[in-house]
Amino acid sequence: MRFPIVHTGRRFFYFTFVVEGGMQVLSRLERGAKRPVLTVSGERVKAVWTVLHKIDVHFTASDFVIMPDHAHFLLMVNSDGEFRFSPLVFAHWFMAATTSDEGIAPEPPTDWDAYYPVPTQGIGDGQSPSFVWSRDFWVEVSLDSRQLAAIRRYIRMNPARYFWKLDHPDMFVRRSRFRHPVLDPAFEWTACGDLTMLSSPFLFPVRLTMKKTVAELEDEIGIQIERVLRGGIPLCGFLSPGEREFGRRLKALPLSRWIKTVPYSLPPRFDPSVEDSRYLSEHRELILSSFTEQEAAPFVIRRNLCLAMNERTAALAERAASYSFRPAEM
Repeated sequence: MRFPIVHTGRRFFYFTFVVEGGMQVLSRLERGAKRPVLTVSGERVKAVWTVLHKIDVHFTASDFVIMPDHAHFLLMVNSDGEFRFSPLVFAHWFMAATTSDEGIAPEPPTDWDAYYPVPTQGIGDGQSPSFVWSRDFWVEVSLDSRQLAAIRRYIRMNPARYFWKLDHPDMFVRRSRFRHPVLDPAFEWTACGDLTMLSSPFLFPVRLTMKKTVAELEDEIGIQIERVLRGGIPLCGFLSPGEREFGRRLKALPLSRWIKTVPYSLPPRFDPSVEDSRYLSEHRELILSSFTEQEAAPFVIRRNLCLAMNERTAALAERAASYSFRPAEM
């Protein structure tokens, strides 16, 4: 089978491979360590990755992290002339090469565009696990520099995120269809983070238009920051340049807390970004969505959904201000 893929120039591909059955045989994580401590199997995976430029001059092995039961890799491919590349072919070869008992094998294909299935074998350590593909096991990121930078941060911070989740598991649980007195029951609310923020009577919406520059919004940003200093908890999408600047100043305040409202649905296997993970683990952030997957695809931002999000956010703040939280009667 051949894939009709023709591209030229530099391209980036982000791969994720997992160990079948979740067996933790590639590395171990130690608190305070700069990187995971690799096992024999993990060293084999690293060895294949770090010699890719010798296997094919079109390849440059970029950022990677080898976790106990999975691994993330960022591959740069320099396509020129007749060179054709299919990430599916590369994935088959890479998994076969890292699970072979004969070193770096099999030989690389002469045509990285021709599909051929290769069964994986054990990767040692006496447990004979196999690599398998995760869902959406590869992503091309060549055309989006912000996505590329985010993926690099994600790879670099993966070990830290492991301990954040280990130490604060309740902050990373995706809660769906939950109810709260300040949430309009007409919508299916989904959230991740510190739900206690919803009980604050000091919630207030922050909406900074994209029609004005950050300089033009300076006074308004200052007013909102002052409200935070007085104990307010802002609800904001952090989408416009003004809102992102507000977010930057907000997060610099050591005791600040906020609710991040999003104009898309949170998928069942929601995996927060590195930045969100840090603040979730510190109990400083709540990520809140009022959209189902039928209404809004995960992480897809559209203007009409942003407007709906802003309206629902304002209504939420009004309900919080008018609701009287009383302790239950004994």
